Amino acid sequence: MKKIIIFLIVLLIGILLYAHFIETKNFKITEQSIQANISESFNGFKIVQFSDLLIASTKTIDDLEEIVNEINNLKPDIIVFTGDLIKKDYDIKDNEIEKIKELLKNLNCTLYKYATIGDNDQENYKEIMTDSDFIILDNESNYIFYKDLTPIKITGITDVSDLEKALSISDDLDASYNIVITHQPDNIEILATYDIDLVLAGHSLLGQIRLPFIGGIIKKDGATKYIDNYYKVNDTIMYVSSGLGIDNNYYFRLFNKPEINLYRLTQK
Repeated sequence: MKKIIIFLIVLLIGILLYAHFIETKNFKITEQSIQANISESFNGFKIVQFSDLLIASTKTIDDLEEIVNEINNLKPDIIVFTGDLIKKDYDIKDNEIEKIKELLKNLNCTLYKYATIGDNDQENYKEIMTDSDFIILDNESNYIFYKDLTPIKITGITDVSDLEKALSISDDLDASYNIVITHQPDNIEILATYDIDLVLAGHSLLGQIRLPFIGGIIKKDGATKYIDNYYKVNDTIMYVSSGLGIDNNYYFRLFNKPEINLYRLTQK
């Protein structure tokens, strides 16, 4: 009897450890309040970021339906996807593409859905996202107007080869706040030399395997230095999402649950 009790206790501990620290199917909502120099109209403005779905890794197309529902429950003002939709080596079928489009099209927000391009995103990525009502910001900028005439500027950075061009807009308006969405967080090194308030990135998966007092241990091109969830470089702050999928052959995470990110802008 004693051996059975010990076995059950060990089994329970193992299940709890797997569910909370290793399991990759579930995800959490991570919320962050950001104090910003914004106009009153943007006070409380909600941005939802999701990243690195990498469908066909640990996330399937069927999982996407739950992700869409959770994002819609957050009632965002804008939604941003920071790249890597499908695992690069996955031979996706036409019917699967249509299903992804259908699900992503069901994402709802007050204003707009934006996307930037990740290193895993292939030729069909732009078609999928555009047909799902996303605005792809490929080294280009847009203004976001909300209730008054003072906009926020949002820029999508695919690469940093010509930032002057990417950050410019023909209508040179005085934006109250400047946001950049980019896939690779190491881009912050050069982005922070410009007048940018907030950077939202993905790619690093926060190191995928995180150890106490050490942090993330798996680094890759574009996330060799900036792999944790928060940085401030000069006057630019950056949040890095842990993403939702897996981008290598290690099909598990440790102390690093997949996440969807909710940011609330609050007026200083």
